[in-house]
Amino acid sequence: MQSVEELKQRVENIDLWAYSTNEDRCDNCRFYRVLKEDIGYCAHRDVDMVVGAAWWCKLWAPDAKTAATRGQSPSS
Repeated sequence: MQSVEELKQRVENIDLWAYSTNEDRCDNCRFYRVLKEDIGYCAHRDVDMVVGAAWWCKLWAPDAKTAATRGQSPSS
């Protein structure tokens, strides 16, 4: 089980925010896994926690759909 202090440190390390300033959001990131409406799990090894769909962090990478829409290739 993770302590509150460990989670706080992780939030700081990944620059996690409860909102995005553009259309890059957790719910269109390749690491996001839906748990229920507007709540998901971030599978990135440096995040590894429950996140909100509208949240954002510096590790964001486009999912396949977002990459295709933007004419990019998904990050590997």
